[in-house]
Amino acid sequence: MRNPLIKRIPRELLRDLPKYLVVIIFMVFMIGVVSGMFVGHDSMMAAIESSESAGNLEDGNFEFEDKLTDDEISEIESGDMADVRQYMLDKGYEKADEEVEKAYGMAAPEEVYDKAYEEVEKAVDDEWDDVKEEYDLDDPDFVKRPVKLYEHFFKNESEDFDNDGKKDATLRVYRSDSEVDKASFNEGRAPENEDEIAIDRMHASNVGVTIGDEISVGGKKFKIVGLLSYVNYVTLHEKNTDFMFDAFGFDAGMVTPEAFEKLSAPVHYSYVFMYDKKPADDIEAADFSEDFMKALITRSAVYENELKDYVPEYLNQAVNFAPSDIDGDTSAVEILVYILIAVIAFIFAIMVSNTIDKESTVIGTLRASGYTKGELIRHYMSLPVIVTLIGSVLGNLAGYTYFKDIVVNLYYESYSLPKYETVWSPTALVKTTIIPLVLMFFINLYVISSKLKLSPLKFLRHDLKKSKRQKAVRLSRWSFLKRFRIRVVLQNIPNYLVLIFGVIFVEVMLCFAFGMPDSINHYSENAPKMLFTENQYMLTQMKDDDGDVIKTNTKGAERFSSMTLVQKKDTDFSISGKGGGSGEDVTVYGYEKNSRYIKINKEMSDKEVFISTAYAKKYGIKKGDSITLSEKYEKKTYGFTAAGIFDYDGGIAVFMPMENFNRVFDNDEGDFNGYFSDEKIKDIDSKYIATVITKKDITKVTDQLNHSMGGFMQVFQYVLFILAIILIYLLTKIIIEKNENSISMIKILGFLNGEISSIYLVPTAIVVLLFTGISFILGYVIMEGLFKVFMMSMDGWFEFYITPKGTVLSMLFVVIGYLVVSIIDFRRIKKIPMDEALKNIE
Repeated sequence: MRNPLIKRIPRELLRDLPKYLVVIIFMVFMIGVVSGMFVGHDSMMAAIESSESAGNLEDGNFEFEDKLTDDEISEIESGDMADVRQYMLDKGYEKADEEVEKAYGMAAPEEVYDKAYEEVEKAVDDEWDDVKEEYDLDDPDFVKRPVKLYEHFFKNESEDFDNDGKKDATLRVYRSDSEVDKASFNEGRAPENEDEIAIDRMHASNVGVTIGDEISVGGKKFKIVGLLSYVNYVTLHEKNTDFMFDAFGFDAGMVTPEAFEKLSAPVHYSYVFMYDKKPADDIEAADFSEDFMKALITRSAVYENELKDYVPEYLNQAVNFAPSDIDGDTSAVEILVYILIAVIAFIFAIMVSNTIDKESTVIGTLRASGYTKGELIRHYMSLPVIVTLIGSVLGNLAGYTYFKDIVVNLYYESYSLPKYETVWSPTALVKTTIIPLVLMFFINLYVISSKLKLSPLKFLRHDLKKSKRQKAVRLSRWSFLKRFRIRVVLQNIPNYLVLIFGVIFVEVMLCFAFGMPDSINHYSENAPKMLFTENQYMLTQMKDDDGDVIKTNTKGAERFSSMTLVQKKDTDFSISGKGGGSGEDVTVYGYEKNSRYIKINKEMSDKEVFISTAYAKKYGIKKGDSITLSEKYEKKTYGFTAAGIFDYDGGIAVFMPMENFNRVFDNDEGDFNGYFSDEKIKDIDSKYIATVITKKDITKVTDQLNHSMGGFMQVFQYVLFILAIILIYLLTKIIIEKNENSISMIKILGFLNGEISSIYLVPTAIVVLLFTGISFILGYVIMEGLFKVFMMSMDGWFEFYITPKGTVLSMLFVVIGYLVVSIIDFRRIKKIPMDEALKNIE
């Protein structure tokens, strides 16, 4: 015979349809978002992996000052280190020959040459001990890492996308016939004629150009024929050390080889390498990279050709930033959903627990009639599981359709991604259907089985207390209504605890939703104040082709020196500048005495520096503290003492007088490599200018973050507002349902609906208001900590900030949510009939 209890399930569902409908809608939305993120994530990752394979992605790249010869390329491809000691000896012998011939002429005695050579060998041996230790050249674990090199030269040209004669962005131009780091085309095709160009899809979208438009590159007009995604520029990082990619001010594109040769910008001699034997993972890739870089540094020394940059693929932000960020997004949202599912599960458990209380006599009768505890557990667990299953199925359907498209569009707004095809995501099924069902099942199983442990007799007597009846808490002689309200809170402590947790969760998320855009805007608005000069001109060299020092007549222009060192947490050899203190780039400035831009009027020794406020805040450095900075590609370190803090939040930097700078870094007296100027410098040939740092270089981080996250943050704020309404609605509904008999009774006693509402709604209002304020403080503290952790993993620094308006709105959203619910609750209380109490007289 079929179990008659089965017939009760659809009736109960219909009886409380509004309540279950709210839960289903809530779960559909939550699970839909997460399912869409997983489907979008898996689809995009599959597209990126396919693009990397088809595009012949590098294992790394490096740049030399000058072009390598064919013999030099062959030697580097061997992966072996050059004989630096022999190179030093040869240089020494050559210099000794010159000095001997200068002193004795061509007829110098043999013993003079021998003596000179002995002195050279002794000097080289002394110097060699330091050199081999500095570069770790006698490393017994060194392994040759043979590679294949490919020329991948580029030029950084000015891009004028609105053709107004002013530079709008930097365009990194590659040849269209490259064998490595190829591009896939989202739209259009590769250039075929000298006046055609293909540019990055995301950059084109950001600045409002498309196929068929004309842009100016290096003063020449080009027609856009393709929108592409380079396999090595999934994010448009101009430099690997950039805190954030810049899809507005930086672009990557391709032209024909003929057009490339005619562009006037200097060539960057960049080479891509591919290992003969591929590393198995990032750990092995680090070992390969360290060995290969040692070999590369020795080659740079013997070729007398400066190694300007070196980036292994596994540390290349332009390749790895987007996949890492996409993974991080899914992980964060996944955790949030599990928390919310657990909250919903507890709400269900409370609802079922209240239902068991109301139906205790029925349960007692059923147990006395022969129904087992297991049958009743299965019955009361049916609705939570069914509702969760419905929400999960509908949520997944929404995830694969509507929400997946939203997620993918967000990714395309942020990253330069190739075309994708939707793939089946088993991860989405497990994490959005199976795990929520398991959570719902076990939480409700625990609560319901605990409630049904009592004997049938206790259920019949409505004696559901597991412990001995305790005396009621004695309250002070307050007014009747005040004491009644306190009793309501004491009798509904589990419900209020879940409500408090929900308010805390929502408020922490609102702190993030309002604080993130506020932090970005605050940094952006204050960027002009952060600059100690409007322009920083970095020179390629100090002297021009005629050997004359490069000068300018621009009013207020001032010489300076700068170089980049690395802030590390330890002294281990590091091959790249990553944030988080393990290898963050620090700009070292040398300024002129009585500088009008860097106003530090303190005499300092060579071991003293001033540090920027950003540096001090990020690493907690105070005046008098010691700091250690290292060469980026060498083991050489420099120890300094912080003599003071210079008010500059625009970057991680240290400052010292130029005389000290030149002595510390072994430069000649009077050396410099740049100009500070509030005015634009127009009398220096562009070929001598390596780069110009302006306000745009500081605000590009915030511009990109605003573009990528601005719209999403607004949507997230409204989603949290709805979430607050739903959570408060469900929990206050439970409280009122649990007290229907009491409400009906006090109606019989003559209390008005307004007075009754004040008894049940005022305690909830106090709890919501009190914990909204507490939760904001807690949320702000949590977000400050999380934001610092986030910033420590990146290069650069700006602080978490929330405006007074954001503070008010983050709390107001919860309060307004409660006001909406209180109106619904008031109407619900009005509908409770007086005869409800008479029907349930025990």
